[in-house]
This record gives sequence, structure tokens and C-alpha cells, in this order.
Amino acid sequence: MGISAVEITNPRDQTRWESLSLIADTGAIFSIIPKPMLDQLGIIAYAQETFQLADGSEIRRPLGDAFIRIDGKARTVPAIFGEPNDTPLLGVTALEILGFTVDPRTRKLEPTKMILL
Repeated sequence: MGISAVEITNPRDQTRWESLSLIADTGAIFSIIPKPMLDQLGIIAYAQETFQLADGSEIRRPLGDAFIRIDGKARTVPAIFGEPNDTPLLGVTALEILGFTVDPRTRKLEPTKMILL
């Protein structure tokens, strides 16, 4: 895990970008972006999903698509609309879609080869 600076916008309207620091967490499937930021960008949830936490408890959150840019590389990724107590995360799905991995020694994002299976 490491802290990563990202830029986020609405995939349907890329005129406004917001900057945010996220914890890159290879143990998290989805990214968690604060709901107020997604709302400000006009990103609309397309589903409500139930997610299991590490302690076994479950939470229900909206899920939508955000356009995320890291080091000039941008892609649309699924994002959970985070509540105030949720830690903002950059999950492994976004990392793989964007072509990054976390170097375990430096805790920094490193470009990785995209694999097509």
C-alpha cells in the first residue's frame, strides 16, 4: 500500500477534474472515492452493491464509473461512492485497468505490462 495522487472526472463530461490522494491497496477489489466528490462531478451510480469487509461485516454502497488519471494515463474504472468513515482507496481493478502495480519495497506505483488472457 502507498499513497497515490490521482485526478478524477466524469467519463461523460471531462471538462472538470478534481485531484485526490488515494491509498493504493492491492487487497481491495474496488476503488473508494468520497461520495461528495463524485456527486460534484455529476457521476451517477448505476447500482447498489453489498460489500464484505475484512472483519466479515457487510456494507451497502452505490457503485458508478469514474475516469481516473495517473501520470498521464487515464481510464474509466468502477468506483464505490464512499461515506465519511470510508477510507479513500485505489483498488486493484483500477490499478490493473490503468496498467500499474505497487512496488512492495518503495510502496510507489510502477507501470506494468498489460496482460491479455
